[in-house]
Amino acid sequence: MATITKKDLARLVADTIDCKNNLTLQMVNSLFEAMRETLIEGNRIEIRGFGVLEVKDTKPKPAARNPRTGEVVYVPARRKTHFKPGKQLKEALHDTCSADQAGSDPDGSWSS
Repeated sequence: MATITKKDLARLVADTIDCKNNLTLQMVNSLFEAMRETLIEGNRIEIRGFGVLEVKDTKPKPAARNPRTGEVVYVPARRKTHFKPGKQLKEALHDTCSADQAGSDPDGSWSS
């Protein structure tokens, strides 16, 4: 599994729309900056066919433990991002997973 960077995404967009890499990199950076600002404001981002990004508040945990030392520590409430994939993305991921498993035997070993 490979890691795709913003620069790689900009190149893919540039190739798709036949545009210069610098211009698409600016567009990708602007898009991510707008998404970041929207999430910081506490708003929800819904991209049909892809998914939903939103910010959720966590509850404080007054009696959490440090797993290394066993010491009881207080964890304050905070905000975290949450992504819920859309229907099309879920189906595409499921189809990919099913295709990968189609080449395997019932006992889990790969066929030659």
